[in-house]
Amino acid sequence: MDFLAVAMRWAHIASMAFVVGGAFYARFVLAPATEGWTEAERVKLGDRIANTLRPVMMIAVVVLLLSGTFNLLRKTNLPAGYHMWFGIKALFALHVLGVSMLLGRPGVALAKRVRWLTGIAASGAVVMLISAVLRAMQQ
Repeated sequence: MDFLAVAMRWAHIASMAFVVGGAFYARFVLAPATEGWTEAERVKLGDRIANTLRPVMMIAVVVLLLSGTFNLLRKTNLPAGYHMWFGIKALFALHVLGVSMLLGRPGVALAKRVRWLTGIAASGAVVMLISAVLRAMQQ
């Protein structure tokens, strides 16, 4: 068993679960829980979360990029159409990563954060679906 390959695959899946799972939680649990709060209270909470989230998100993004590159470079004998689907997945993944980095900005209104979280959750779900398709194509 190739320990490095297993570790990189785990790191990739765990990082994506953190980013996408966190977006789902923030969008569908945390944001609705603050309904009835004043905008100032919501922005204050959003800023505190952003300040805590920023370093962890940076690490997750770096791990995703490194482990994803490692995992792609190890693949051989890929079927026709694999690279097309991988390219589509990469575009959605870049959207997830880019907007995830924006979430770490302080002073953003809650309505904008909710839109960003909705986009991350939707694109992240598409990335996971395409990942399943790519895995099935290899077998």
